[in-house]
Amino acid sequence: MRLRLVLNRVGKILILLAMVMFIPLGVALFYRGSDASAFVYSIGVTLLAGGLLALIKPEGDFRRREGLAVVGLGWLLVTAFGALPYLWSGTTLTYTDAFFETMSGFTTTGATVLANVEGTARGILFWRSLTNWLGGMGIIVLSLALFPALRQGVFLYEAEVPSPFPDKVVPRLRTTSVVLWLIYSGFTLLETIILRLAGMSWYEGVTHAMATLATGGYSTRNISVEAFHSWPIELIFIVFMFLAGLNFSLYYRILKKRTLKPFWQSTEVRVFCGVILVASLLITIVLAGQYSLPWVEAGRRALFQVVSVITTTGFSSDNFDQWPDMARVVLLVLMFFGGCTGSTTGAIKIGRLVALFRYFRRQVTRAYNPRQVIPTKLDGVALPATAIHSMAAFFFIYLTLFAFGTLWVAATGVDLITAVSAAASCLGNIGPGLGAVVGPLGNYGSLHPLAKWGLSLLMLAGRLEILPLFVLICPRFWHK
Repeated sequence: MRLRLVLNRVGKILILLAMVMFIPLGVALFYRGSDASAFVYSIGVTLLAGGLLALIKPEGDFRRREGLAVVGLGWLLVTAFGALPYLWSGTTLTYTDAFFETMSGFTTTGATVLANVEGTARGILFWRSLTNWLGGMGIIVLSLALFPALRQGVFLYEAEVPSPFPDKVVPRLRTTSVVLWLIYSGFTLLETIILRLAGMSWYEGVTHAMATLATGGYSTRNISVEAFHSWPIELIFIVFMFLAGLNFSLYYRILKKRTLKPFWQSTEVRVFCGVILVASLLITIVLAGQYSLPWVEAGRRALFQVVSVITTTGFSSDNFDQWPDMARVVLLVLMFFGGCTGSTTGAIKIGRLVALFRYFRRQVTRAYNPRQVIPTKLDGVALPATAIHSMAAFFFIYLTLFAFGTLWVAATGVDLITAVSAAASCLGNIGPGLGAVVGPLGNYGSLHPLAKWGLSLLMLAGRLEILPLFVLICPRFWHK
């Protein structure tokens, strides 16, 4: 392990984090908030730590090992320093809560420990949404776009944007990072303008747009999107949550080829749309039948929540914890789906599920016809055995982490529904769970500190798709 190289790169990422903190500092000063001094102190400490690490002279070039180390350590340290504004502004009383809130932001989970969001200083709320936005496309990818010295770090990109179907939109890595961030920023700006035209203030439009495109779900309101009581605003969120749930490389192909064919030709996109339609229809029938809601109103509530959960955004337009059990079970299952590979969503991802289903179907066929050669294909391309094995291993580890996470949270004394939904929600980077404690009208603040630290690790494992985090605890990984 070339540790000097790793520490140097992590130092530069911390310097970038300190520079980014000037944005919420400006917001705090504009609104004359009491949180301005907290950002000043946080910037100073983060700059000092980043500067000292950046002074370490790097030796050698990047390999996969160094790339994984930078991503794993980078995310942990970015969260550790990003938590300082919460603590020093008095927003959270303990560092545990500050770390949880920051990890939830950067991993685009959207789970919160804040009981009174609307009473929180505007600079801090802007920082919450900004951590969502930075974590959505990835602060490491942003570093690749801004720091020429990181151009050699192809393994940084692969570890930061893990996918079973690697797909750089352009040949050069730095150009890929810039293109992805331009598309991401363009969508954010567009949604901000549309939300402003729909009646939101500029401040709430920006914060909600950042949380939407990142599929993070942080809101400036205690009851999330429900507080706006606006069908047009909900429709805007539905559209942009859906767009954020698609593979961002598709947008580059659509712009380059000037046709929507890449969109419709993608099996993953078609399945994604199909799952949304089927789940929305099921919940609509349940709500209309058991609540006697008008079909249009039931469909409106169902579609919003289905899109929010499957894209792992976590916005809520209704207290879905009070929905009938059948509807809640559908939402719980969707927590494991996620959006498309190459999107800002969490969870398992539709592409993996489609490939594993086809692999399962192939194994069933081979059980009675072992001589038949049946490749596992996706979009007409045969997937190599290594990719299938990697996806199967990921699926197994994901479910294992979910089981251990559930046991960990349950051991702190909460009920089963809370433990199951909290583990599924944090591992899938969704945010709200089920039950009075962590449901759409609740928060994670009352959980035991051990539960919060465990759920924080689940969030990071889900965001980095497990391996970049777990290699850090492997002794052989650090050997030269």
